[in-house]
Amino acid sequence: MFEYFRYVKELKRLSKERDKLSESFADLEERYKGDNDQGHLSFLGHELYELDCWIEYYKSAYLKSKADRLLVPMPDDNDTEMYNSYDFGDEQGAKKILTTKGMHRLRVLSREENKARREVVAFWFTIITGLIGATIGLVSVLKA
Repeated sequence: MFEYFRYVKELKRLSKERDKLSESFADLEERYKGDNDQGHLSFLGHELYELDCWIEYYKSAYLKSKADRLLVPMPDDNDTEMYNSYDFGDEQGAKKILTTKGMHRLRVLSREENKARREVVAFWFTIITGLIGATIGLVSVLKA
């Protein structure tokens, strides 16, 4: 539960940062209209792209932890339809980020697992409710 709140907090922080960067990109683009920007726009564009990759990385990490908790198998790391790689420039090297298709597949599998778990609980709840009702009926018949 706390993991979800940390995830949402981090996404909000990154989204605010991205919005500020988008505004400064639009302002800079308006200022340079046709003039040589000396790489400023491409630098800000790269910063925006890197921020988008961080957002996708956090989404992927959250979905992976949720899948681990539900014991849902992750897509194959070598499947290029399910993963993109991006190097954030740190010592850890390139990180695998789920694509939209990979996220969709993982969500579908997670929903199916959650549904199966709910069905098991509902099954046992129905049985226990029936047994309690039968016991109450038996006790009332024996008392009469």
